[in-house]
Amino acid sequence: MAVRRAIMPAWFAPATPAQHHRGLSRTAKLRLRNLALAFGGGVVAAHWLPGAHSLWLAWALAGGCAAPLAFGRARWQRGAGVAVCALLGLGWGGWSATDALTARLAPGCETADVTGRVADLPAAVRMPGQRGAAQRFALAPETASCPLGGVVRLFWAEGPPVGAGQRWRLRVRLRPPRAPANRHGFDVGRWQARDKLAATGYVLRGERLVDGNGAAARLGGARQALKAKLTALPLVNGGVLAALTLGDSAAVPRQDIGLYRRTGTMHLLVISGLHVGVVTGLAFFLGRAGAALVGLPALGVRIQAAGVALALLCAIGYVALAGAGLPLVRAFAMAMAGLVALAVGRSVPPSAVLAYALAAVLAVDPMAPLASGFWLSFGAVAILVCFFAPRRGQRSWVRSALAAQLAIALVFTPATVHLIGLAHPLSVIVNMVAVPVVTLAVVPLALCGVALIDTAAGHWLLLGADFGVALLGQVLALADRVAPIYLADPGPWFVVSVAAAVAVLLPVSRLAVAALAAAALAATLRPPLAGTAVPAGEVEVLTLDVGQGTSVLVRTATHHLLYDTGAAFATGGDAGERVVLPSLRGVGIRGLDALVLSHGDNDHVGGAAAVRDSVPVGVIWAGEPVPGIAAAPCRAGQRWRWDDVEFAFLHPRRDPKGGGRDHGGAGGAPPRGNNASCVLLVTATGAAPRRMALLAGDIEAAVERRLAPPRVDWLLVPHHGSATSSTAAFVAATRPRFAVVGTRWNNRFGHPHPDVIARYRASGAHIVSTAVSGALLWRSDRPHAIVAERCRGSRYWRRYPGADRDATLNTALLPCG
Repeated sequence: MAVRRAIMPAWFAPATPAQHHRGLSRTAKLRLRNLALAFGGGVVAAHWLPGAHSLWLAWALAGGCAAPLAFGRARWQRGAGVAVCALLGLGWGGWSATDALTARLAPGCETADVTGRVADLPAAVRMPGQRGAAQRFALAPETASCPLGGVVRLFWAEGPPVGAGQRWRLRVRLRPPRAPANRHGFDVGRWQARDKLAATGYVLRGERLVDGNGAAARLGGARQALKAKLTALPLVNGGVLAALTLGDSAAVPRQDIGLYRRTGTMHLLVISGLHVGVVTGLAFFLGRAGAALVGLPALGVRIQAAGVALALLCAIGYVALAGAGLPLVRAFAMAMAGLVALAVGRSVPPSAVLAYALAAVLAVDPMAPLASGFWLSFGAVAILVCFFAPRRGQRSWVRSALAAQLAIALVFTPATVHLIGLAHPLSVIVNMVAVPVVTLAVVPLALCGVALIDTAAGHWLLLGADFGVALLGQVLALADRVAPIYLADPGPWFVVSVAAAVAVLLPVSRLAVAALAAAALAATLRPPLAGTAVPAGEVEVLTLDVGQGTSVLVRTATHHLLYDTGAAFATGGDAGERVVLPSLRGVGIRGLDALVLSHGDNDHVGGAAAVRDSVPVGVIWAGEPVPGIAAAPCRAGQRWRWDDVEFAFLHPRRDPKGGGRDHGGAGGAPPRGNNASCVLLVTATGAAPRRMALLAGDIEAAVERRLAPPRVDWLLVPHHGSATSSTAAFVAATRPRFAVVGTRWNNRFGHPHPDVIARYRASGAHIVSTAVSGALLWRSDRPHAIVAERCRGSRYWRRYPGADRDATLNTALLPCG
């Protein structure tokens, strides 16, 4: 018992008999806190069940039937109350999860007429060679020609300006929100489920309608007007100020986002709970001072109440102006609890405030646990409470700020590695400078400037905030000279490292703190699990899910080759940055020995520049010149050996009559386009018989007839399964055990073609597609198995019951389930 009391924070400890004797107020507070935590835990658990299904009704009924037990005073009745709240939370979270799945676009609705309201600030997209403006925005449908149960995210190229709160009638092309599935990197599918996205698509044509008179429309119009005025001012960092005042993070330039991410200050670009707390605190003290100056106490009005009223109004205004994001709702709920406590003159334990805020946020938004901001925002507050609450005593604000930064950094370092794959050595020091500058200078100046934006004073205030951001940018640029540390995803060790780091915050002995900190650091810095190592003589082939495109990582014991890098997207970004780099870093790869760009099509080389600029690359080969990339041509006959694994290019071949290369029947002219693809054969010699993998790029029938390929175990199907490739002779010659198609679900090209699938299946091959299965992993030392990412314990947001088109074909491609 003595040890337990020594290591357990007082605010977690149960009430003692003496406390029961003094009264039930503390006991009631503890019970209410535990009920709130149970409800929140139930909602969170609902999203980590094996699947989303209609059991939410059973949980809710069970909780409702047992609810009367929650009001008893016996210990078993108190336990029943916790179980009741947990069941109610489980039912609420389960219902929301199933609702997110049923909100998705119904089959057969590809072209639709939709009338709705623009739900958020649109983001401008700069596209090279594009005439006019391109925009991304979310539309909340009011009426539609087919069922839409949620928000639709649309892209409009060369359309008229679109503003938040406006109503439009649009003709759109839609597709269900089916996201790529890779083990590492940002999980787009989880984000889509979190927002209950019904569909994505692009606008064909549209007509502006009369704006509505609802509160949401008026608020959206006000935010859009403020953004327009902010954009019109001569501000160097207007995008950052728009993010800090209006919650418009899409306005921040991509290069700035990269700088903030590398230096561990990405949280400064979003409106955090600290900003809401500062606004609330300043408004409270201003309200008290104003009440005292005008003499309200003489009229019987408490200055405390006046401060609370003004603080509440300012907090509501700030949260509404910024779009009421998750961190803001959480911070507002906590501020409300504090303000109510001040108004009634009662003290509330910090842990109770956190529990009430958790329950309030999850009651309003049960999909919040799918957002990383939920864990980061509540985690930061929980860390501070866990560290400071059991350590009573006076300390200077400098020591407190330093201790807070160190405590948050200790726990968030493994979390940051898990989320973005890097940690910056100077992040704690940089945050010690950046957080006060942004919170105490930039945000107040920017908010006052936006409030007075129609006046000269507002312009000067915004210029001051802009100057503060510019100074901060210089500090970050200086810190950016120190390269961040890219670490492999700790995998299951992530939980161990976070648990050890949290335990360090408890008031235990210094020796225990050192041991726990060492355990957390070791788990964070631990290399990938030993089971992922590739033996000498064997090869591992990982086909990444990059949508309509190709990217394959080939690994031997000590060498790494990347074949193609996926596409660059019309809406901004590319697969190299979003998929390939996180996948490389997630398995601990810090450099590539070779990069092969099969040919010049965008869906194969769109991400090449991002990969080349971010990781060291030994040699680059390409089937044809790629703009902006210095590469040597790949030619048939080139061979090399890594770790007893043989590599050989089979195409393009030299023209036997001269120095040119053939393309399959055009007089010996150099091949172009698809037929210029580098064809790479990889042979694992670790065991007999030898195992072979063939990466065929986008070659077509003319090249296939001249190629004479060997029989292989694994084949990247040429040209994504197009009808112009995979001739009967080529399929009969290769006879692969696994034929892998890299393509997008329901793509407009119809890949893979049914005739191609039939040929491979007739040859005895198992044909699998990244569109259906996500990323695919094959190893030569386990040649009879292939691992699909969607089959590896995927959560409900990665599961898509039924099919949207060609149901029989797509169902036949499923490798599991």
